[in-house]
Amino acid sequence: MTLVEGEGTAALAGIPRTGPTPTDPVRLVMARRLLGVASERSLRDVARELYESEVGVVLVDNPGGATGLLSERDLVQVVADGEDLDERQAADVMTADLVTAEPDDSIAKVGALMRDAGVRHVPIAVAGTVVGVVSIRDVLAVLLAGLEPAQG
Repeated sequence: MTLVEGEGTAALAGIPRTGPTPTDPVRLVMARRLLGVASERSLRDVARELYESEVGVVLVDNPGGATGLLSERDLVQVVADGEDLDERQAADVMTADLVTAEPDDSIAKVGALMRDAGVRHVPIAVAGTVVGVVSIRDVLAVLLAGLEPAQG
């Protein structure tokens, strides 16, 4: 199946689309509610914050601004390795080499960025300041909107 520029997957399936399309700006689907934690916070505290806030990723902050992302998957790796969640800090396991996008980048472009970088969350930044975050789930929801579920 080939995407026709500007039409999105729903149009290809013959179903009217409501909501954002893959060519729309990512700002339409990004989460603006960002949870930040200090870089010295214990991983147990970070896990508690993720659970209580019902989010899958946090920004790790330093006084100069966001320095990294820490996700549920990062915490699972620490647990699987048998490490102490009370001893390890957010800065120890965060992803510091951030892959970012801009609010006006298309949803499809951000999805391709995720695929190419092998990440599930992309911070959305304006002039170096993180203003939102988009997850692979947000992108997939747009790409799959309007497709009929498989029969069987």
